[in-house]
Amino acid sequence: MVREPLRFPYGFLWGTATSSHQVEGYNRNNQWWEWEQQPGRIWRGDTSGAACGWWEDADADLDRAAALGQNAHRMSVEWSRIEPRDGAFDPEAVQRYRAILSGIRQRGMVPMVTLHHFTNPLWLEAQGGWANPATPARFARYVRYTVEHLGDLCDLWCTINEPTVYSVLGYSLGVWPPGRRSLIESIQVVRGLLRGHRLAADIIHHHSPTHRVGLAHHKRIYDPATPGKRDVTVALLYNFFANGIVFRSLGDSCDFFGLNYYSRDHLAFDLRAPHTLFGRRFTPPHFEQSDLGFLGESFGEIYPEGIYRALKRLHHRLRLPIYVTETGLPDEDDNQRPQFLLDHLAAVHRAIHEGIDVRGVFVWTLVDNFEWAEGWGQRFGLYALDRASGERRLRPSGALYAAIARANAIPARGALA
Repeated sequence: MVREPLRFPYGFLWGTATSSHQVEGYNRNNQWWEWEQQPGRIWRGDTSGAACGWWEDADADLDRAAALGQNAHRMSVEWSRIEPRDGAFDPEAVQRYRAILSGIRQRGMVPMVTLHHFTNPLWLEAQGGWANPATPARFARYVRYTVEHLGDLCDLWCTINEPTVYSVLGYSLGVWPPGRRSLIESIQVVRGLLRGHRLAADIIHHHSPTHRVGLAHHKRIYDPATPGKRDVTVALLYNFFANGIVFRSLGDSCDFFGLNYYSRDHLAFDLRAPHTLFGRRFTPPHFEQSDLGFLGESFGEIYPEGIYRALKRLHHRLRLPIYVTETGLPDEDDNQRPQFLLDHLAAVHRAIHEGIDVRGVFVWTLVDNFEWAEGWGQRFGLYALDRASGERRLRPSGALYAAIARANAIPARGALA
């Protein structure tokens, strides 16, 4: 707990992050909906279903975000709604997104829009998804249409969310759609996503040179389990494939970089795991961890120093403005999240104090939502959601985040009593 207020720069963005499939409900025309219907794919057999109901009514949750003092919100638009068939666009879907974006702006919040957050239209998936070399051009076509119709309401864009997570979980580990287990294909998919990012960035910059473009990258910390050569080598390999490929591919396409930070992994060499680069990821039992998830695995170690390390590395590598586009943890009883927020935001402040250009933080997430393979089993929300009634209940961590956002500072110790 800090003794004096830690003040953030004027104009700093305080928000939460959401994605279309996780909050809208009944996105039946993408590959994730189809995946959810297959037995054993999602923890406890969950499906996204009505999600948080945003497609019908997002206003009440936007009111909640504004009431918590947030001045920004990161959302995504659903490709399968905007382009439900190959080359055929739906103006009604665009109007719905215009209404949501207008609602964000009317509440005094800055919107950041993500154009691809893990979901593909079924027609695209049938053509091979991002393993198809033609997909970046199809993505560019969708981006052009979207920006032309929404660009007057948003000037802050994330092209792709977590390209390495998408490719590894879907094409290397096979626990996300399309369920492939090929390291080579996984690398090809990352390259396709990054090519799509560059094409999208060109389109957005051409549409308006004042619009700012980045991507959101999941920067996990990989530390060797021991100082031994094999563990160190595995950690270096993981860092290259998870981070280096992305950094090398950006060129001058980004105006900012989006950091998604959650945790770190300890890496040990394991000859029995060629499909995971001969590495075994784990968290030693004596380190604090978040709630358990799918197959009894924790989401990860609670390691606030990691966000500081990630920001420093990004600054030295890229020299770009940075937004923390996601950070948070699953914590249904909210006994860890308040301290998580204080410690991680203090680490962000430390980075800013040392001259790193961090311009905002988007906590994952506003309301408990559908967490992909984890279904509804992991709860990240500042608001708890009762799925049966739809009732939202503000968690103590949400009240804490509101106090920080309103003050543009982490309050002094006594102010939080």
